[in-house]
Amino acid sequence: MQLPHEMRDTLVEQLDEYFDAQSGAPDGETVAAYVIELIGTVAEEMKLDDGVEIILKLESSGEMEASLLELLEEEFESNDEFEYTGEEIVSLVEKVCEIEWTTKDEDDADEDDDKDDDGDDPDGFFDAVAGDDDDD
Repeated sequence: MQLPHEMRDTLVEQLDEYFDAQSGAPDGETVAAYVIELIGTVAEEMKLDDGVEIILKLESSGEMEASLLELLEEEFESNDEFEYTGEEIVSLVEKVCEIEWTTKDEDDADEDDDKDDDGDDPDGFFDAVAGDDDDD
């Protein structure tokens, strides 16, 4: 599944803020629920999908046997050495959901490719003719 790199940056930043505000050791279930909620919220803010829809898409893209929530809870509770940072959690979600992050440049290139496919001037002939006015 492809998602904008901006979403990744936002998730990491907001998770780091969440952990900075916590006192004591994080609870795996609470953190997993927060991650699911945050992914949905960020997706809605970026107008990608509604919260429930993005989670379902992530779960199907990773071909998981359990829900994303259950997988995160299991990882947090079974791995005593797991570092609760935004980067670690986003990397985990990225791995289990098989996410590819696209940059703004890649998105723009895809849009430019779509514009070039309109068929009006496929080889740029009219662009070349317009620049030849100096020959008069």
